[in-house]
Amino acid sequence: MMIMLTTFEKREFVRRRGDLTQRIFQDESESLLLFKVLVNFLDKTNVNKLNFSELQESILENNEQVQSYLNDILEYMANIASEESDFAPTYTTGQLAKYFGVSITTINNWINEGRFIGVNRDETNKQVRISANTLYKSRNGKQYPVSRYVQTYENEQAEPEGNLYDTNESLFIINQLALYEEKYHGEFTKTLGEKSLDEMTPEERTDMSTWKYFLRRQESLNVYGNSQN
Repeated sequence: MMIMLTTFEKREFVRRRGDLTQRIFQDESESLLLFKVLVNFLDKTNVNKLNFSELQESILENNEQVQSYLNDILEYMANIASEESDFAPTYTTGQLAKYFGVSITTINNWINEGRFIGVNRDETNKQVRISANTLYKSRNGKQYPVSRYVQTYENEQAEPEGNLYDTNESLFIINQLALYEEKYHGEFTKTLGEKSLDEMTPEERTDMSTWKYFLRRQESLNVYGNSQN
């Protein structure tokens, strides 16, 4: 599994990079060596947007200037490490509402409450994009990356593999729906459908996914009738 740099961790790193730079420069020879390695790495990997290739060797004689450049390097590296990529896409509040199964208003309330760790709304009405690496704090205090909820949603949309029925698919679906309604003492919308993912047990999450699948199949097949029969 990829080691994630969360939004909160990136902000903390950038905020404390000055102290880190000072500790690095406690040994001048090692700090200058590290600086040269970083400058050449950025320049030769084509991710250098700070024009380090234009620096002259004489800059190494000015510790204050080197520290300033090193601060810039550390911030730049943190931005690259946490930016959107194939591994860490970002999502709008509308997308998150779909993945979490709640309203956009609820997502905005969670942002204001600090439930998405490290995410702040800097300007009123500004569109917020939240990284898949961002940690979400559930009601029980546990923290999970947003990517976990996205994956759960995507798994729900994927139809189970294999042939579930032998002869009568419609009857099979009705029987399965009846079993879930009996188990949870009511219809989906009035039971598991009213819960958020962080309120569910692992068993309830599995049941929710399968139950929703049967409901979708029932709709697509135009299956009508009372599931209690």
